[in-house]
Amino acid sequence: MLVSELRELLKNYKEEDLRLIISEMYKSMPKKLREDKDIDTMLQDVHAYMSIGKIERTRNRQVDVNDLKQEIEQFIDYAYKQYYFAPNSFVHKKERPKWRFKVKAFIKDLQGVPVEGEEGRTATDLLKKLYEMLSYACDYYIFNTDNPFRSIGIEQIVLLDTVISRILGQGINEENVKSVVELVINSSVDRETLHSDLINKLVKNLKTPDSKKIAIEQCRVLKAEMDKSKPVSSKKSYDSSEYQRKEKINNLVETVFRLNMALCEYEEAIGYFRDNYLEHAAEVSLYVLLSLLLEYKLKEYWLREYDEALKRGIKPRVALQKTRKYILENDSLPEYILY
Repeated sequence: MLVSELRELLKNYKEEDLRLIISEMYKSMPKKLREDKDIDTMLQDVHAYMSIGKIERTRNRQVDVNDLKQEIEQFIDYAYKQYYFAPNSFVHKKERPKWRFKVKAFIKDLQGVPVEGEEGRTATDLLKKLYEMLSYACDYYIFNTDNPFRSIGIEQIVLLDTVISRILGQGINEENVKSVVELVINSSVDRETLHSDLINKLVKNLKTPDSKKIAIEQCRVLKAEMDKSKPVSSKKSYDSSEYQRKEKINNLVETVFRLNMALCEYEEAIGYFRDNYLEHAAEVSLYVLLSLLLEYKLKEYWLREYDEALKRGIKPRVALQKTRKYILENDSLPEYILY
């Protein structure tokens, strides 16, 4: 029926009949539809409702975090079970490609919830779980893409920044700082992101010296735990878990390095890196360290670490040799390692 036909039809009803019709129509509407269309607001003041645009009505709609929590947790559970990727009886084939729209809507709704209070903590926790799910999807197929952040139109570091800022917005303490450190260290990255990007985002969110020092201590604690969990090495086969453990430890070491750099504790940063970065080849560790020092434009430290490596019998690769030659000839650092 067209709207014009409906209007003509309604003219035939008395006021009592119209009340009955509206009541029955309201009861027959699903709760989610009533919320999405903000029907309650329309019934309270139809003229005000009509004067507000559709976008504004959606923006002003109150999010029921408890209802959203159930929906999101079920979605995440289904995602990890690959119900949005492989044939199954839980998610219809037509609904599987729509996962990205669901995630975008979830994130938008959760971001609209203030950080403070119990609902704020719930919203932050759900955002964190959604980020972790998307990060997991960078390594394992749970959706029909290997680039989940691009699929939802949000950069990984942008969503990470949102989650970190909300967690730290609940208070700077050991628990919250440990939570964001673990979030960064345990993240898998998409093809457009480096772990260093995530670490830098973490460092920028730790705005005070005290918060940075707490993070350094938490990194040390986490590294000590990983050191204890080192598996028995086997030379016969490739061990992916050992590779992942090594990568996480090195990311922790880089995090401590960058935090100390932010505190202008250059010697502490360099010393901790040299003592803890894991590489079978000492030259590789040297290359990573010199790349970091180049990033921070520390010329004197760069030359010192290069020369000390030579004394220890390490032979730098040709690119580092070219870079050193450039520094000595120009008395300045190049923008990048010279190949």
